[in-house]
Amino acid sequence: MAQAAPKAAPPKTVVFLCEHGAAKSVIAAAYFNKLASERHLPFHAIARGTTPQEELSKSAVVGLKKDGVAFPNEKPKLISPEDAKKAVRVMAFCPVPDSLANKPVQKFDVPAPSDGYDKSRDEILKHVRDLIDQLAATPARSGR
Repeated sequence: MAQAAPKAAPPKTVVFLCEHGAAKSVIAAAYFNKLASERHLPFHAIARGTTPQEELSKSAVVGLKKDGVAFPNEKPKLISPEDAKKAVRVMAFCPVPDSLANKPVQKFDVPAPSDGYDKSRDEILKHVRDLIDQLAATPARSGR
């Protein structure tokens, strides 16, 4: 009988933040989770907003489905103090709220998916790939 593998530590959280929590952060988190999984990295990304809208962006949903990338089809969520506290990285595509003043945040300006999904996704993916490479190359942070 095969011996059970030791239980792995829970994945570390990366937060992607955009104003409405409905498009840029959703695309970034979806691609991050796909790439991190493919590389067997112990990280999981979540999408959050500073002023969440009611529903996910139609352009983000249509684009991610067209790309075949899985994403949680749930209402956009406000970033909470707990989200910020447990995050090993916060990546923002919008102005950062005062509640994150003591947390190092990487900020990026990318085109809105509503102005062209492919262009927005490609810009977001550059930052996501850079982050994945950084996390993979830092043994203390990646849990390896």
